[in-house]
Amino acid sequence: MQNRTIYGVLAILAISIGIVACNTVKEEPNQPKKKAWTPEIDQPSELAQIMRSIHDEAKLRKSVLEQGQLDTNITDNLFRMITAKPTKPHMKGEGFEPYAKAFIGSYNTIASATEVGVQIEAHNNMVTSCIACHKQFCDGPISRIEKLYIQ
Repeated sequence: MQNRTIYGVLAILAISIGIVACNTVKEEPNQPKKKAWTPEIDQPSELAQIMRSIHDEAKLRKSVLEQGQLDTNITDNLFRMITAKPTKPHMKGEGFEPYAKAFIGSYNTIASATEVGVQIEAHNNMVTSCIACHKQFCDGPISRIEKLYIQ
């Protein structure tokens, strides 16, 4: 009977060691650690990045102008929009360049304005030119663009 108890204890001990050994992850000594998997998300196109930059700048300008101050935060990043690659080819068709040039004209008026009222008018004209272009090529962000108007 005593032998059975010893064999039973040994059997339980062997099973416990086996379970622990099977659940232990062995690390190879010279192997680099595996990184956690992260999905690759499509990166925005060059044109989309420029548009987002323009939107962020316009939001900031709206805030500054609504406080009655002249905005001096002007960038030249947007002038690349004419040659920038779009997300999909149809998002930048034959008529895109005239819209972009109208936008750039409004933007130049913003940059050269020396009075808040003139800059607000130019800003609103720029917003209008953005919406006109987006109605032709990519209407998704129009509701966000409309929020840029200054009353």
